[in-house]
Amino acid sequence: MDIFRKQQWRMTIFPKLIVAFLLVVAPIYGIGLMMNQLGEKSVSEELSKSLNSRVDFYLNSLEVENDRMMELLQQYIVDKDIQHAAFVSNTMSIGEWTETVQRIQDKLQLIKNSSLYIKSVSAHILTLKRTISSDATISDTLGSEYEAVASISKLRGVGKYYWNNRLFLAIAYPGSDLPNMKETYVLSVEINEDMMKQSLQNFSDYKNAGALLVNSEHGWSLGNRTDEALTRELTDYLRERPEDGSGEGYAQISAGKSSYFVAYKRSPTFGYDLIAYVPSAEMLGPIDKYRMLLWVMSFVSLVFIVAYSYWLYQLIRKPLHRMITGFRKVEAGKMEPMPLPKARDEFQYLFQRFNMMTNNLKVLIQEVYEQKLRAQTSELKQLQSQINPHFLYNTFFILYRLAKMQDHDSVIRFSQHLGEYFQYITRNGSEEVPLGAEMKHSRSYVEIQNIRFAKSRIAVDFSELPEGCGDMRVPRLILQPFIENAYHYGLETKRRDGRIAVTMTEQDGQLLISVEDNGERLTDADLRRIEANLAQQGADMEYTGMLNVHRRLQIRFGASYGVYVTRGEMGGMKATLRLPMPQSSDKSAEPTDAQDAKGE
Repeated sequence: MDIFRKQQWRMTIFPKLIVAFLLVVAPIYGIGLMMNQLGEKSVSEELSKSLNSRVDFYLNSLEVENDRMMELLQQYIVDKDIQHAAFVSNTMSIGEWTETVQRIQDKLQLIKNSSLYIKSVSAHILTLKRTISSDATISDTLGSEYEAVASISKLRGVGKYYWNNRLFLAIAYPGSDLPNMKETYVLSVEINEDMMKQSLQNFSDYKNAGALLVNSEHGWSLGNRTDEALTRELTDYLRERPEDGSGEGYAQISAGKSSYFVAYKRSPTFGYDLIAYVPSAEMLGPIDKYRMLLWVMSFVSLVFIVAYSYWLYQLIRKPLHRMITGFRKVEAGKMEPMPLPKARDEFQYLFQRFNMMTNNLKVLIQEVYEQKLRAQTSELKQLQSQINPHFLYNTFFILYRLAKMQDHDSVIRFSQHLGEYFQYITRNGSEEVPLGAEMKHSRSYVEIQNIRFAKSRIAVDFSELPEGCGDMRVPRLILQPFIENAYHYGLETKRRDGRIAVTMTEQDGQLLISVEDNGERLTDADLRRIEANLAQQGADMEYTGMLNVHRRLQIRFGASYGVYVTRGEMGGMKATLRLPMPQSSDKSAEPTDAQDAKGE
């Protein structure tokens, strides 16, 4: 039923109108959504290019500064004053020593002033175990910074060192890395982190944007952001990013509740990564507004579609549904006029014509029904009259045989059952009787046949009627003809172990009464002939026996009921009477079989 309703709903006009409206609105909405997505993609690409360009420019600037600092260190590592202080200081007078130290300090200060990214420059003279710094005079011991660059003597060229979250560049006197060479002196430069932070602060004009210099290997990072969660997220991203060989890229990551666009590039000289980040909300702020407007438009469109659908429902669907309901009532036989709609439109005209049609149908149906009822009553009486003589011939023949055999007891019992039998079929009452009385009559008929056939030869089994079916009104003599056919055509030649089973079951709201025998005379051709006669009945056919019952059941209950024959499980024919299960309304107030008997 649910599937049928869904299919019926698909075929109505109302959903078609809604679908047509959506087909008009959906492309417009889709184009708007596509334009917003294309705009967002275009802006994102341009912003990513801009961010990547800034990263390249800033990193190139750092590379240039780094190269200049390394060149200065390589230039001054062979300075004569530093060499004199390291190698021949013990031959200098106090005045010469003082002037040499002053010249070294001036040169270190010159290196410091050459770049904003240099915090201090130191010359660690290992032969004297003393340090000369650009920010202080010569010390009595090696400065603490030497601990950061102590291993530079084992290398050739400039080295980079991360010590106590401080970045150093250092170079040892040439040849210090050779075997059997004593350590002489080392030049070191400490990078000014404050200046680098300040330059990173000016990296981007966006609010809450910034940049970080990260060395994942040493766990070192430098930037203008104090958000530890973001710093940790950026560091983890750089550590876990896929290696594609380019050392640079662009991505979108999440940190906490915020989303960021990041661009990164690796410095091969320093070995660190520069990563710049900008909040997505800052970069895509206007697009987010457009997206919000699109959602607002979507909501307004949805409200408009719902309002439009409801208006169509009230204007078209509701009147159509009322009219369809009215037609269904007409199909069910209820000719009820429908109230007219308030709107003065085409539906009001249709409702008026519908009410006129129902009134005309009432008159026509009343006339046709009376004519059909009279015709059916006449046909039923004709069919009923055909049964009595048919059975009368058989019973008098049996009585004749019993009398000829001088079986007086059987004649007495047979005459008693025969009297009850003809009393039932000749009773002046309704043509319909309770099903319980019909079953009782069939049992009387079986008793008559038991006199003709010994019980050991033919046994008859009756099942119990389903609950509530005893008072069901059915046409008279619908079961006995099938039991008679089983005796006459199925088991008459069977000498022993004959069996007839009368069963009553309920199935799918129908009452099925089956009469089955274990006769051996039924052929497939006979079965097909009987089925054809039941299916091809016509007005010019002579209805006797089985066809009689089939015709009367269809007249009484409708074309979907009647008699159906098959080959039974016992081998003989199985005739099934299909009747509707009784409802509460079926229990009419007509007199019962017992009341008919009292009225005689």
